[in-house]
Amino acid sequence: MRLLILVLVAACGATPPPPTPQELDPSSGRAIRIQWRAEQADGGLVTVSLVVDGKAETLGQLDASTEFELGSPATCALRAAHPLRTEFLCGDLARYYRATLERDELVVTLVVDGEQPTEVKRIPVVGEGLSVAPYTL
Repeated sequence: MRLLILVLVAACGATPPPPTPQELDPSSGRAIRIQWRAEQADGGLVTVSLVVDGKAETLGQLDASTEFELGSPATCALRAAHPLRTEFLCGDLARYYRATLERDELVVTLVVDGEQPTEVKRIPVVGEGLSVAPYTL
């Protein structure tokens, strides 16, 4: 009789829990890894690239010169790091790159002070938010 009770109790607890949303859709809850990079170019320019989940995408050049310093990657910085948007600038604040997560694409635009942003690139991505690495030289 005890054996029968143990078998019944064990059978009741053997049902696995329902799958979580992350198990149903592996991309759900996954952060998209982002890292901005800048390399010295001619004069006071730097070449900006964006590393998305380990793959580098060259975006273009920015003038990194300031009033007191010749342009170099040292004059570049993150302007914003948000789960849906990140911005990167060099030198003066008038020109910078913005990457915005829109559904399954990362849309990169060049923002020039006082003008409509210009789309530079669309990068297909899988995930729900951005994880922006600190900018390092």
